[in-house]
Amino acid sequence: MIHNVITSIAQRLDEFIKNKLSIKADTVIVSNLVDIKGNLNQDIENKVTIFLLHIEEENITKNTSMKYSIGETPPVKVNLLVMFSAYFPNFNYVESLHYISLVIEFFQINTTFDDSNTPGLPISANKIKAELFNISIDEINKLWGNIGANYLPSVSYKFKHIIFDGETITQDIPKIV
Repeated sequence: MIHNVITSIAQRLDEFIKNKLSIKADTVIVSNLVDIKGNLNQDIENKVTIFLLHIEEENITKNTSMKYSIGETPPVKVNLLVMFSAYFPNFNYVESLHYISLVIEFFQINTTFDDSNTPGLPISANKIKAELFNISIDEINKLWGNIGANYLPSVSYKFKHIIFDGETITQDIPKIV
C-alpha cells in the first residue's frame, strides 16, 4: 500500500507542476537518489525526486477505544516521512529552488488525499493528511551523508494516518517515470 500512496500523490504533484509550468515532460519521479554503488541516479536529473525517509507508527490514535473481537488484530496506523528533492545540475540551482517552491505550493493547496481526489490511492487509505515535516540542520546533515549524496534543495512531508488492516485489497498503479 505504501507504494500506492507515494506514487498516487506523485502523479498528482507531477500534473500540478506540468500545469503550472505549461510543460508536457514528466517532472516527478519516485526513486532513490543514488544506486547501490553510490553513483547518482541519472534518471533524477531535472526532476523532483520523491523517496521514503521513514515509516513510523501512529501512536496518538493507537490507544483509541475501538472494539475488536477476540483473536482479531487491530489495524496498524502509520505515518510516512517522505522527502522531495530537486536536482538540476550545473548552473540550474535556481531552477531546483523553483521546483521545491512548487512542491510546497502543491501541499499548501492539497492537504488531504483520498480515493475521490487522488486516482490510484487505495480506497482503504481513508483520508491521508500531508503536513510539512521539519528536520534540523544536524539531522539533515546526517541524512544526506547516509544517503551518499551531496545536499540537494529539498523539503520533507509527513503523510499521516495510513491504515493497514490485513484485509485490504489494493491495486497496483503504473510506475512514475
